[in-house]
Amino acid sequence: MHFKSALSFNGKMVINMFSNQDLVLDNFVKKTTALPSWISGAHVNENQYVIAVDSGLPSDTFNVLIPLSVLPQDALTNVEEAICSFSDKGFPVCVWTDQRFLTDELVALLTDLGLAEAERNATMKLESDAIKTVSPMHSDRFEIKKVLNADDVRSYAAIFQSLFEGSPEKEVLIRLFDQAAASFSAHPHQQWFIGLLDGKAVSTGCLIETDSSYGIYDVMTRQEYRGRGLGSTMFGYLLQRIKEEGKGKPCVLQASSDGINIYRKAGFHEVGEMVVFE
Repeated sequence: MHFKSALSFNGKMVINMFSNQDLVLDNFVKKTTALPSWISGAHVNENQYVIAVDSGLPSDTFNVLIPLSVLPQDALTNVEEAICSFSDKGFPVCVWTDQRFLTDELVALLTDLGLAEAERNATMKLESDAIKTVSPMHSDRFEIKKVLNADDVRSYAAIFQSLFEGSPEKEVLIRLFDQAAASFSAHPHQQWFIGLLDGKAVSTGCLIETDSSYGIYDVMTRQEYRGRGLGSTMFGYLLQRIKEEGKGKPCVLQASSDGINIYRKAGFHEVGEMVVFE
């Protein structure tokens, strides 16, 4: 699914801004709806207004509902039915909505269904020709490799799961990534990477390619290895791959308040905001 620019409102600048926001949303939808390609129990329900991704497990992370536009009344009913279908199974769900689509009616519905705003992320974009060349981290101890097999998936998963230590979500993610490892096959439009320090997987990164953009996701480092520049090295590596292999497509991402200054320094600029309810 690909998004078109919004209708003209007060001139060209607004059209371009909306087009940039749509690039981010399109890439995020591509990432989220890829789940059934590596998890057999997952499925996607969608119409022109809403996409609901069901992991088949009680996952806070991978059960996602995404509005695709400002929702008319009948589409609000679709949202209610989708959220209730998760609730009926005892599954949590997160709603990720572009701030442009966050109407009073949608907020009221989500509140009535027991969801509350959890976070806001800036949506950001960088043109490929503006990507700065990054000098590689000179260390024989640290290398970055592409995930190519089931063992690599498990290494990637262990870092992802470490962020949920002590929570029920970790056990769900173990089950989910076990399925992913069992059915894994490399996909050119969804690339996972692991950073290895002295042979141990300590950081991750992910690239999602659409017809219009590259998206950067899951740049994570194990807690005990943070502060050594490993996450920054992974981020720079992903940018270099986009610059060298990205066919001129822009790069997009979502940034929390903690990380936004890092992305600004790399040349990214804000094009909108994503709001998360859970």
